[in-house]
Amino acid sequence: MEALTAIDWGVMFRPEYRSMLLKGIQNTLGLTAGAIVGGLLLGMVLAFARLSPARWLKLPATAYVELVRTVPLLVQVMFWYFAVPEMLPEDVRRAFYKHDVGFYASLVGLIVYSSAFISEDIRSGIRGIAQGQAEAAHSLGFGFFDTFRLVILPQALRATVPPLLGQAMNITKNTTVALMVGVGELAFVTRAVNDASFLSVGVYAFTTVFFLLIAIVLTALGHWYQRRYPAK
Repeated sequence: MEALTAIDWGVMFRPEYRSMLLKGIQNTLGLTAGAIVGGLLLGMVLAFARLSPARWLKLPATAYVELVRTVPLLVQVMFWYFAVPEMLPEDVRRAFYKHDVGFYASLVGLIVYSSAFISEDIRSGIRGIAQGQAEAAHSLGFGFFDTFRLVILPQALRATVPPLLGQAMNITKNTTVALMVGVGELAFVTRAVNDASFLSVGVYAFTTVFFLLIAIVLTALGHWYQRRYPAK
């Protein structure tokens, strides 16, 4: 008990570290939000392509998903940070390096990586819709686009919300890889504060609680959604 009371649980809120903490949380939430939105949009495109009867759409999308899921996220972030800028024309590269390359490289890496997993969740949701739904829509005079937009997609998204919340949780945790390219997200700030204060327990306890709270909130949302909209 004495050991617990001796821990400085508020070290991250000290004035000398407060601005670093706020910036770290801002970068973490920015990466999370950008990766969720970008991953969802790209994941939907990939899911539709993989379900398409056209092989010129299905095969590249399948290759993309399998390749991206095979390569570790850290390797992909390193590729976008170190390799891709060097492939750009000289003028473009100079302009690019005037911005926060690490942040944008991490964001692109997270979007690319997350989209592969999100696409599988969406594809599973679409494939879970009974074929009779589409046939009934066609019999009522709906075309392919209207059938998919008004009948199939709403039901599929309803079924995929819980796994998508799980992907949002994974994305939040995966933002920590950005520290490897110098992005000042929460894990980077935690390490910096620990190096400056040598109060490891309080520093890492704060970061642990931060990610734990996000996981609890997303899990609670998933349970609430399943009770509010039970599977039929």
